[in-house]
Amino acid sequence: MASSSTLPTTLSVSTYVEEGARIAAILLVWGVIAAFFAYGIAEIGGPGSLFETIGPQLGALFALTGLLNAILYLLYRTVDYWRRSVTGALEPEG
Repeated sequence: MASSSTLPTTLSVSTYVEEGARIAAILLVWGVIAAFFAYGIAEIGGPGSLFETIGPQLGALFALTGLLNAILYLLYRTVDYWRRSVTGALEPEG
């Protein structure tokens, strides 16, 4: 029994490049914030200061937050592409 479903139309390569750029921007912003806390805040005060102790920990926390934010964005876009392909509304945005 042959299926009569057709393959959904694909998006252009530039659309996928734009998505990759958005993911890279998310990682870059969170990476800058993490580096600021890990290396900038940690230099305030002398040895044993609160900032020296908590700076690297906050940096690691922000780096993990950025990574999870990028993964969440990937999951959102995956579900969105899947939903569009199932409903047949896979058209380029914008």
